[in-house]
Amino acid sequence: MRTRISATHAPRVGASLPAAALCTGLAAAAMLASLAAQPAKRAAPDLGSFIVCTGAPDPSRPASQVTVLQTRPLTGQPGKRMVTIRVRYPPGGYTPRHVHGGDLTVIVAKGTVRSQHAGLLPAEYHAGDAFHEPRGTTHVFIENPSATDWAEIVGVMVLDDGAALTTFLD
Repeated sequence: MRTRISATHAPRVGASLPAAALCTGLAAAAMLASLAAQPAKRAAPDLGSFIVCTGAPDPSRPASQVTVLQTRPLTGQPGKRMVTIRVRYPPGGYTPRHVHGGDLTVIVAKGTVRSQHAGLLPAEYHAGDAFHEPRGTTHVFIENPSATDWAEIVGVMVLDDGAALTTFLD
């Protein structure tokens, strides 16, 4: 059974949230970070960052750290929004099997990540490299293969309003 958890974000959110934390804790932290980051005067929040979990992540691997940098309605596209995220991977950091609710373009900002999408062989991406994940594609894993250095990616996702950002499948 899937657990759907909603986390409302202000237009800019800067609090880091552990991607591999328990689903309930992740949603609670995201909502609290959103409330703390809201300026006194701002437009109504853009409702809609969701994380859907179906199981526990691998507790033997270091967790990635996800920060939602921005979520905005997509101009000229009613019912669509754009979300920008940063994901930091400690040495050996890992994100398990998941899908995204929209098309995602990723740029490696620092270090190297190793990644595998369903039906493809694992590939390494280095700082400056980019890759694309079409909506609904199973991302088998993404990890930092380094035992000493951090890696960081920045992703921009276009989703339907109300769609899940990430659904963990394991």
